[in-house]
Amino acid sequence: MKKIYVLFVAMLWLSMSYAQQPAQYSLYMLNPYSVNPAAAGLEKTLVATGGYRTQWVGIDGNPTSQFLNVSLPLSIIGSGVGFSLQNEGIGARTGLTAKASYNYMVKTGDGLLSFGLAGGLVQGSLDGAKLRTPDGNYGPDVGGQTTIIHNDKILESVTMSGSVPIFDAGIYFKAPKFEIGVSTSNLNQPLLNLKGQKELKVQLKRNYFATAVARFDLSSNITLNPSVLIKSDAVETQMDFSTYLRFDDNIFLGGTFRGYNKNSSDAIVVFGGIKLSSQMTLAYSYDISLSTLKTVSQGTHEIVIIYNIGKEFGKGKLPPIIYNPRF
Repeated sequence: MKKIYVLFVAMLWLSMSYAQQPAQYSLYMLNPYSVNPAAAGLEKTLVATGGYRTQWVGIDGNPTSQFLNVSLPLSIIGSGVGFSLQNEGIGARTGLTAKASYNYMVKTGDGLLSFGLAGGLVQGSLDGAKLRTPDGNYGPDVGGQTTIIHNDKILESVTMSGSVPIFDAGIYFKAPKFEIGVSTSNLNQPLLNLKGQKELKVQLKRNYFATAVARFDLSSNITLNPSVLIKSDAVETQMDFSTYLRFDDNIFLGGTFRGYNKNSSDAIVVFGGIKLSSQMTLAYSYDISLSTLKTVSQGTHEIVIIYNIGKEFGKGKLPPIIYNPRF
């Protein structure tokens, strides 16, 4: 049964093309920079966010991911910068992505309108020893070692790897009571060449994101925070509808429905968190599968830690211009 799951995940990898679909995160509303480079520095302080997710627990080769984002404002020049690092594993493939970003902010009334660009590198690999094909030979040889012969013109039994530059872009607007943003990843849709004894070319397909977050004060110490995330590759689209209650700007509890019709219904998510200190927040989510995967998986776990330095960062004034005409 485990070999069947490994084959399923591997074929899913090949059919989707490497990184065609971005890593799924249920706590997206706590980490807008993860999907939009224009969100860096809008909190007017240094923010570091790290997380771990293990999806469809119980399935061999299930997707896992870890990430670290750091963003901060450069208020002295009305800008923001950020850095992100993400590691993914699903079945036979792994991917490491590192990106840096810059965004320029424009004050509009009570809000900030931000335009951002990001660039970085994707390093991917495919472990051929974990793949299985219908016509392959995988029995033990005379020495007792496992024979790996795929009998396939494309797949290898060794690890294939490669790297390629990528670029993202986004626009984000933040006001006191709501936020909205649109962005795209893999803007250049580059070809990732995985090389071993052979060469496998995979296109990193462009993805589009739209987010919206609002805040409503229900009382002096309770706020309602609805949000939505839309993801699309221009062929398939998925939506997350979320809301949570925050008490005394400390504890929060909420839920998410992922899907927008019968065919796209994927999961119900319950999540919550607490401020461990004035600077650190801990959050956890659990995904309950609605698809047929619920019969073979034990759900999805995600944990996120957010560190907020808690004071304005990068604020100051440029030195005065001294005119010195020449004679």
